Amino acid sequence: YWLDTAPPGRHRANATTGPDPHTGFWEAVEREDLEGLARTLRLEESQAELTTLLPALSAWHRQRSAASTMDAWRYREGWKPLPDTATPALSGSWLVVLAPDQKGDALYEAIATALSRHGATVETVIVTPDDPRHWADTLAALTPHTTAHTTGHTTGHTTAPVVGLLSLLARDETAGLHRTLRLIQGLEAAGLFAPLWCVTQGAVSVGDHDPLTGPAQALVWGLGRVAAQELATRWGGLVDLPQDLDERTTARLCAVLAAENDEDQVAVRATGVLGRRVVRAPRLGDVLDDGWSPGPGTVLITGGTGALGSQVARRLAARGAEHLLLVSRRGDTAPGAAELVAELTTSGAKATVAACDVGDADALRALLASIPAAYPLTSVFHTAAVLDDAAITALTPEQVDRVLRVKADAAWRLHELTRDLELSAFALFSSLAGTVGMVGQGNYAPANAYMDALARHRRTRGLVATSVAWGSWAQGGMAERDAVTELRLRHGVPLLPPESALLALEAALADDETALVIADIDWDRFAHAYTAARPSHLLDEIPEARRALAIVDGAAAPAPGGGRGSTGGTVATLRDRLADAKPEERERRLLEAVRGQVAAVLGHGSAEAVGTRRPFLELGLDSVTAVELRNRLGSVTGLQLPATVIFDFPTVTELVDYLYAQLFSGIDGASYGGATGDGAASDGAAELDGLERLLGSLPSDAPARSEIADRLRRLLRSAVDAMDAIDAVGTVDTAEEPVTSDDLEAATNDELFDYIEKEFGIS
Repeated sequence: YWLDTAPPGRHRANATTGPDPHTGFWEAVEREDLEGLARTLRLEESQAELTTLLPALSAWHRQRSAASTMDAWRYREGWKPLPDTATPALSGSWLVVLAPDQKGDALYEAIATALSRHGATVETVIVTPDDPRHWADTLAALTPHTTAHTTGHTTGHTTAPVVGLLSLLARDETAGLHRTLRLIQGLEAAGLFAPLWCVTQGAVSVGDHDPLTGPAQALVWGLGRVAAQELATRWGGLVDLPQDLDERTTARLCAVLAAENDEDQVAVRATGVLGRRVVRAPRLGDVLDDGWSPGPGTVLITGGTGALGSQVARRLAARGAEHLLLVSRRGDTAPGAAELVAELTTSGAKATVAACDVGDADALRALLASIPAAYPLTSVFHTAAVLDDAAITALTPEQVDRVLRVKADAAWRLHELTRDLELSAFALFSSLAGTVGMVGQGNYAPANAYMDALARHRRTRGLVATSVAWGSWAQGGMAERDAVTELRLRHGVPLLPPESALLALEAALADDETALVIADIDWDRFAHAYTAARPSHLLDEIPEARRALAIVDGAAAPAPGGGRGSTGGTVATLRDRLADAKPEERERRLLEAVRGQVAAVLGHGSAEAVGTRRPFLELGLDSVTAVELRNRLGSVTGLQLPATVIFDFPTVTELVDYLYAQLFSGIDGASYGGATGDGAASDGAAELDGLERLLGSLPSDAPARSEIADRLRRLLRSAVDAMDAIDAVGTVDTAEEPVTSDDLEAATNDELFDYIEKEFGIS
């Protein structure tokens, strides 16, 4: 699937910048318009003198413009020192979550002791990792008046409220990601909103002298970044600790947990605490050099016949690659493989297409052994990937493994099998999702966070490695028009032109970069979207993001005592704003807000385009956009909404009723069922709503519809007989001929459902 895109743009213009007086000159140069340039320079009589100069000048200008554009796309990870807290103070009950084999671990003992020392009541939760049902059951039992399976750090049966969870599961580099995912899903199922913090050791590097020793633990950092976006009120953050712990280090950990400063990606080191940031990464030195070139030997490209891999292959062939080994699952039977080989051969490169499952260690080993001695392996480009997106609460282990096998597992095996070779490039194709976290990519983001970590790990061992976290590529790649890509486009991450992306890749290789982000980001839009569900300091070092957020913060400064992200303050403000309004006005205003948020998620220009009784799935919401809508509504209302709220209340009308009850219950007698003020109207409304959802989900030929129809006939016969009795005393007047019990008995299923729709509005 190929997507169109606009030509490469320049830096986004500053609103205060006037027109460039040289525009006409450079436009003529870029078009190689000899006559136009001569007129601009008033050299009509000397055009011949410009004939030789113009092509070179045009090429220089295009290259300079492209370099300027690409410079604006370059970012990297940075770490900012944070102030130390003198005496951290914790309170309430903190649950320390372990796998069975982590009980008695030195790290656990040090952390539990520190938590207790600084005021927390520590409970240790140990759940069998292979049975996900135990997670929810155990966590659900952890209320202020019940106890769970705990270890010696709990004194008696605590009744302190659970204020936080600290997970050490990520330190298991084999099962840490799966266990953490099950824990997050268990928290959702248990309805426990205490924030979850995940601890790693050696999953990140804060500088050249801080080696990254645990790349597999970075998988949980990728998952956590998505959890922060999808489960904003349930997520705490990520903390990476040094291998050697002392009392001061664990005290700093407690300070991070106790702080209310929105720092949720933190590294604790002997020198202090550091917060993770995204920073600009402009090129240093001459930006017009020739870049990286492949040289002699074999260049291996995983996903080589795919959209991204084939683009890379064409560019490398044009740059003089001697032998290109294109690897894919289908090999030379892949669509377009024969044509690609012919094209590469015409460019002067020898091309071989090989079928290989890069997730299979033995198959990959055999593939490398088959490389001819005349063309030794000199470069690796790992572009292979698969997408299997879903919200975190819906992800299955199979979905996670499917993505990791092709992306992360294959990268590690390529590393192991080539680490003794003299490579000129080991390029890993990562994604922006792994750097910042994207809604709906709870398995893709971990795999890509691993790419970046593996590159840093290789560097600590003196090996070449460059991981590029890409925005979406246009004209192929993983940038299909699915829900995630549409979300990126709406949030200000436009598609990258492949030609420019490849030039940026060559520049990264020429500069010997380790981990780089290359993405075209509209910070005015992205900063607002990224912080809509919860505040974040990740973008603090991007001036454009700071300015965009400062404008909004200044225009909507919170009331005293209701700081940013203060749920209680937000709810109180909304209630206060509508407290004096009539129930009908409250419902109208809430209806407008919900329709507006649905319209924004679906990309509609007006809330009027959103029907109030059509199911959300029919309107176009899916599991990914449902998460975004839930987060938007949580931010607007300040409520802690369950992940399934959009599916539990699947129309605007039902959702408004639910939100109204949550916000205004107890005010003027408001209750679930809307702001009608008519208590009788709500009798049985919830049951009828449930019936409506059930009927809407059943196919017309479902066997269950016959059984439902039989039961409805009995219920309706009772209702009709009762209505007949009322009619007999003259209290009901109808212009239509009444339906009798005999009519219902004779009706077909379709006629019965038509009657239900007509009389009760259930379709």
